[in-house]
Amino acid sequence: MAKPPIDPDSFDKINYVIDSWSTGCDAPWYIYIETMKPAALEAFIVLISFGWADVLRGRLRPKGLGRRTSKRKGRWNRKIPAFPEIGNTIGKNLPFAEQLEDYVKWGTKTRFLWRIDNLVQMGLFWWLVADVVEDFAFNWTSLLYESYWCQPDPPGAFSYTFTGPGAEPGGTWNLPAFPTEDYERPFPSWGFNNGTTGDRPAQITAAYRISKHPSFDPPGSLTVRIVAKLTGQVLAESFDDNTAGASEMSLPVSGLVPPNTVFEVRVFVAGTFAYVEDDGVVMGLEIKE
Repeated sequence: MAKPPIDPDSFDKINYVIDSWSTGCDAPWYIYIETMKPAALEAFIVLISFGWADVLRGRLRPKGLGRRTSKRKGRWNRKIPAFPEIGNTIGKNLPFAEQLEDYVKWGTKTRFLWRIDNLVQMGLFWWLVADVVEDFAFNWTSLLYESYWCQPDPPGAFSYTFTGPGAEPGGTWNLPAFPTEDYERPFPSWGFNNGTTGDRPAQITAAYRISKHPSFDPPGSLTVRIVAKLTGQVLAESFDDNTAGASEMSLPVSGLVPPNTVFEVRVFVAGTFAYVEDDGVVMGLEIKE
């Protein structure tokens, strides 16, 4: 899904508009109208804006030269409304405009220069129209794709932690708890010592850290598993054999859990009851196909 750029000034607006409309959006029709109104108002204001040069040009331009269009006459040409030139209109209707006409006379050569000016102004006008159309499309699609209807749903995710002190008895599989919630957007979801996936699979990651008790020997090994609770199937496993006799061990594990599955994180410590100040985290992320 195309999204508005953080820095529009250094972004290709045309490509953005093409990418936005090519992805489609499920917004109802009134969202298109609501997001179009600010962009259309800005485009209209730009088109009717004018400067003092436009006023002066409208005051001094000789009569009979026409405006930004040629002198072609035809049934269809007469039916096409001309966009109002506010600056020129103001210039033509300035106070004492009729009196000034008697003092401003243009010869054949200078009138020719005014015709060149007409062509230049016509080119600048259509350049302005192209720029306004580009900005209008960019502003409209930016507002549209910032709306709720056009934003992709974020995947479900959670993160829970446990910070000691605590203890782990050795020689048996333990079911640690991760009670502290960092964030959760189900599914998947977590509840104290087990979790559940929704209609989609989820990538579950857990990490566990243990420390040696001052009165006992270091642990012999550490195993961390992600297990389907109802069937006992091991979905992921990590093992660390503490051959170096480290006083602290940290072990992560990660695996894919199928949809609609209750799962647990289980820990096995080889050794005696000698572990304190455990730390751990369990995280889940929905997999969108």
